[in-house]
Amino acid sequence: MNEMTTIEKKDTGNYEGGMTAEQAAYMRMGMEPVAGSVPMSTSKYLNSPLYVHAFTTMSLRRMGHDLPTTYDIPNMSRALADTADLQEGTRLIAEEREKNPEFAAWLDARKPVNLSLDRVKDCAPGTLGAALREFLGKGYKADFVHNYEPKSDLDYLMKRIGHTHDLQHLLTGFGPNHGGEHALAYMNIASTYKHFTPEFASFLTMANKFVSVALLTRVGLHYPQAMNIILEATRWGIEAGQNLKTLLFMVDYDSYYDWQMEDIVKDLGITFGPAEGWDYTEDLCKG
Repeated sequence: MNEMTTIEKKDTGNYEGGMTAEQAAYMRMGMEPVAGSVPMSTSKYLNSPLYVHAFTTMSLRRMGHDLPTTYDIPNMSRALADTADLQEGTRLIAEEREKNPEFAAWLDARKPVNLSLDRVKDCAPGTLGAALREFLGKGYKADFVHNYEPKSDLDYLMKRIGHTHDLQHLLTGFGPNHGGEHALAYMNIASTYKHFTPEFASFLTMANKFVSVALLTRVGLHYPQAMNIILEATRWGIEAGQNLKTLLFMVDYDSYYDWQMEDIVKDLGITFGPAEGWDYTEDLCKG
């Protein structure tokens, strides 16, 4: 009789989630949740079927070669919309305006992000404009989301965050691959919490937290061969965000298009990443 057989014989019927009934009772301190006809929680995220489905799917599923990396994003978007408190977001923006005159002036200007090929067609090699021209030439669209005229500060913020995402990929060296997306998400989390109040930063980084935590979980469960690189991307992204001089969605990109990339990196305090050096994470995290 081996050791495992002895344990199973001794504790048969006493295990609950890997613990004995006595151990589980100790962890739960003898307390039980209030019973009801409908399962509910004090967490609005747990109470949202859309959020639960999108988050658990993105966190737990394997990544096949039959689907693009971005396949889960529409479900994530619906989940975030289902749990977003837009009135609270509007209140937080108003409070941040009072505390931060620079942010208030930026909001009042409502300057658009010019992502047209015509704007960058004559930019010299090595410039941000040339990098955007090459990016658009590969068939990517940098302004496919939030294509509306902003009617409020909140509208404008969402538009800027969406329209600067691919520019951030180009400028940070965190490419559009698993490692780069993960690092970019943590960079934005760290920089947003650095520059804004925790409550406002939390509101602005909901999508970043969703994708970064989900990827870390999925890789940890299914792709151990990629875990070290994702941990490196986590560290790199956090450090990059803490070193930034300004939030990248607030940058006036049009004024930088004719600058050499290395000069922009230095001017904004960017810790440049490996660019295409992490492209292999796409293969490590599939199958």
